[in-house]
Amino acid sequence: MYRFGEWLKENRRLSGWSQIELSEKTLGEISQPAISQYEQNRSVPSIADIDHLARAFGHTLATVPWDAIDFGYGTKRSVTKLERRRFDLKELPQADSVRTFDGKTYELHGFIGIEKGSGEAVQLTQLYYRIRTVVCDAHVLAKRKNPDDELIHVKKRKRVRQ
Repeated sequence: MYRFGEWLKENRRLSGWSQIELSEKTLGEISQPAISQYEQNRSVPSIADIDHLARAFGHTLATVPWDAIDFGYGTKRSVTKLERRRFDLKELPQADSVRTFDGKTYELHGFIGIEKGSGEAVQLTQLYYRIRTVVCDAHVLAKRKNPDDELIHVKKRKRVRQ
């Protein structure tokens, strides 16, 4: 396991590019100072920035080695004292699985969800707004009642029925 900045710097050097050249390869979407911050692990990139960087290297979000990269989120956080607040996309890698409104369950591997029934791989960016329930360690972390609602942290951890 290595930090995102190490992965970024390694890929940039293998490509033979400077930080400025990498910035140009992202069509100016990511500045050289931002790339420097990412490489030094001083900043965590957005999923959009990861997508731009991956495409610059000829990758897609699906081919980024999510399980081998540590984004600095730390260990799974305790949710005993969470207030009712939005459960953000960046928090999803902490979870084990999600269930969607269409009844499908996806096991999470970084920013990729694998559907339990078919084995279909889906980027969490495509899955986020379809999520009904987020589960970690057999407890519900977040849920939404209706597809148009925000995904909200639960106040009290409820055990998931098997």
